[in-house]
Amino acid sequence: MSSKNGMFLKKATPTDLKEALWWEEHCVRRQGGYDLDITNLPAGTRWLTKGTLLEMSTGGKVKVVKSAKVTANAAANDTTLKIEYNPLIKVGDTVAGSAISAISTDDGVSTLTVAALSDAVSKDDIVTTATSGSTVVGLLYETIDLLDNDFPSVSVTLQAFEIEEDTLPQPINSTMKGWLGPLHQFKIQ
Repeated sequence: MSSKNGMFLKKATPTDLKEALWWEEHCVRRQGGYDLDITNLPAGTRWLTKGTLLEMSTGGKVKVVKSAKVTANAAANDTTLKIEYNPLIKVGDTVAGSAISAISTDDGVSTLTVAALSDAVSKDDIVTTATSGSTVVGLLYETIDLLDNDFPSVSVTLQAFEIEEDTLPQPINSTMKGWLGPLHQFKIQ
């Protein structure tokens, strides 16, 4: 390709993505990598960022664990739940044990219409699509581009130390940290 006609292949990662930071020299990736199940991602999702929590899916694949911080208290039996906007959460997902039937977003807060909540949810709680029966395998090792990639393969962490929690692309709570196990240590702040 010549510069005369301006035809270049340029692959870049956007600078506005929130990627996780950890002690790279002591990060160990799981052997072999995994195929990524993209069926739980919203149509048109372009980037999946470093530090995204992954769990086992069907057929030996992994899928994204989605999470969000609750912005307002919700009582048991409420049919709406307010969370900080997360572009990965979509209609059909289940958070706080309730299926999402509609989402509206205004000024960084998404209002989820859900089946009646079985339990109250407090402001600042972290809700997730994972359940206690999920098999979490680790964190996405590097940002990947999903454009024109119908069968993406990903590297997953087996061990990561000094993870800076505030740099993760989605919020995480103590239960989710427990799913990662003792080989994932968070920086003490």
